[in-house]
Amino acid sequence: PQRAPSRGQAARPLQRARLAHSAGGQQHFLPTSYPHSTQHKAWQARPTPLCGVCDSNNCRGWKLTAALTMVKFGKSIEEQRLPEWADGYVDYKALKKTLSAMIENGHIQEFNEDMLYAGQSIATSSEVLQPDGPREHDFMKQIDREIEKVNKFTTKLAGQLNGQVHLTKKMHDAWEKDGSNPASAAPITEAVEKMEQALTNFEAYVNLNYMAFSKILKKHDKYSTCPFRFPILMRIQSETFMHDKMAHIIKATSDMRASLEGAAIKAGAQAFDPNQKGGASFIRKTTKYWVHTKDVLRVKMFILKHRPVYKFTDGASDADLVSSVYFDNDKLELYEGRLKKFQGAIAVRIRWYGAESSIKTVFMERKTHIEDWYGDGEASSKMRFPLPEKDVMGFLKGEITPEDVGQILKEINFKGDMDEAVNLAREMQEAVLSKKLRPAIRTHYMRTAFQRTGDATVRCSLDTELCMAIEACRDDEWKRSGPLTNRSQVTQFPHAVLEVKLQLASGTEQPEWVTDLLKSGYLREMPKFSKFVHGTAFLHRHSGRVKELPYWWSKEFLPLWAGSSLSKHPIPVKMLETRAVKAKGDDDEVSGWQDQRSDDEPIQPVMAETWWQQLLLRIVTCNSSGCAQLPYRVSKAPPM
Repeated sequence: PQRAPSRGQAARPLQRARLAHSAGGQQHFLPTSYPHSTQHKAWQARPTPLCGVCDSNNCRGWKLTAALTMVKFGKSIEEQRLPEWADGYVDYKALKKTLSAMIENGHIQEFNEDMLYAGQSIATSSEVLQPDGPREHDFMKQIDREIEKVNKFTTKLAGQLNGQVHLTKKMHDAWEKDGSNPASAAPITEAVEKMEQALTNFEAYVNLNYMAFSKILKKHDKYSTCPFRFPILMRIQSETFMHDKMAHIIKATSDMRASLEGAAIKAGAQAFDPNQKGGASFIRKTTKYWVHTKDVLRVKMFILKHRPVYKFTDGASDADLVSSVYFDNDKLELYEGRLKKFQGAIAVRIRWYGAESSIKTVFMERKTHIEDWYGDGEASSKMRFPLPEKDVMGFLKGEITPEDVGQILKEINFKGDMDEAVNLAREMQEAVLSKKLRPAIRTHYMRTAFQRTGDATVRCSLDTELCMAIEACRDDEWKRSGPLTNRSQVTQFPHAVLEVKLQLASGTEQPEWVTDLLKSGYLREMPKFSKFVHGTAFLHRHSGRVKELPYWWSKEFLPLWAGSSLSKHPIPVKMLETRAVKAKGDDDEVSGWQDQRSDDEPIQPVMAETWWQQLLLRIVTCNSSGCAQLPYRVSKAPPM
């Protein structure tokens, strides 16, 4: 068989990247793209069992089939509608008909700057000659009616879904009261699965309607002299059908599934594993992936079938607020070490769970990079110990000694290894004082953790709403006391970040469900992705202190996350549209991680359409034309 190129290489479109070999009368395909690039507009890759004919270490078992054709959104929305919810969907066809009439009668271009910005007179009338047919205000009113319709139907569906959850939980509680007999669990399991499906359908309904509004408004702005897509979409994002969240249902589903499977879990903070709560050290192998926001529910529901939600705090939500303050010095010494993955490079941070206003105890943490020379999973080490919030500044200044920390840990009934915790405190304090470390970057996100209590063999965590901010503190603070004052102090990462953490005995293979998840097409593997590194690179990119950027800033990866976030002045929608883009199927709807370029076409962000935009892109991404002028360079991607 021909050997596929390294997975570290940039992905290529699947229909152009097939390497085949024959064995036993069968033809097998090895894609040169990443395994997670499993969908394309014209091709779809589906994982099949490892080849029984070839050497399983060489044959990936991936088969490429012509599965998808490019489908216009107007047709796809009709195909994806649930018949029983037909009355609640956006009438995309009617909106498109109105828009076509406006284009035909010319009202789509009736406004101009002279009309909109000129003064008006009350001494005139509105008797003017104009063609019949819908105008801009008619289209806007039609949009408003559709929004109201979807809002009302969403409220109805949410009520039905909550009612379904209530009845299922009532069945489950009665089953537990009767002794949790496994023989009588089948009806409840079926009810839980129906509840999960209803939740998935509900999200699909919400997203389909949102995309319908987005698509029709985008069509409108292509032709109109009065574009209003962005303001209306901003309004729609605060509407009922977009604003309601269902995290409590995910948590309820997880609890019932865990109970039905006989998992011993306790509610809320009591389920916190002591090995996680304090002082423990553990060596693990962690792999990181990006997940599109629209695929978060799919990923959560898949993992829930194998691992329950693991809560750090009390509450009905499936996620916990996790905040960390990372330390560094003026030379960004820790950033450089973590970026280049030097052996023994450390990250020092203070972490807490829940709202900042309720902090009582924080966790002093140190992460150490350990090279995985032998592939035995010893790829990183994390150590930490708890400390009352009131003692943090004293410890950082050296006023509270490591021996004092040991005494404090005894007073708070610390359950970990005391000698190890005291030694860690000594090493952390020495690093802070000798390297002159100060609070540098704060990370803030909602974490949904999946793990069986007492079993750390496979742990998954999915971080959403990921924000990173500059931590501007006074000399007597370990975290800022005031609010952020400018948008430039914070950035929000557009994707969720999934971490799969394995602690397997030597020679043990990962569970089959983990393999299925990694090949699902909803994940994009991003080795060594770091919130601290990304936040530092983004927020300090103009400071002159950042000399090298992480590999996901390279031209191959930048379009996957940056968008217009690197520009102070986002490019107007009209500048994003060209006839060439339209010809590629501007209305096509696809999902998963896509690679939609040809072999000869370099990856470019959609914002790079004109020569001056391309010049700006080359400067920002360190392309060959601009690299010599840049004060920093982009690091190489690690092997996938």
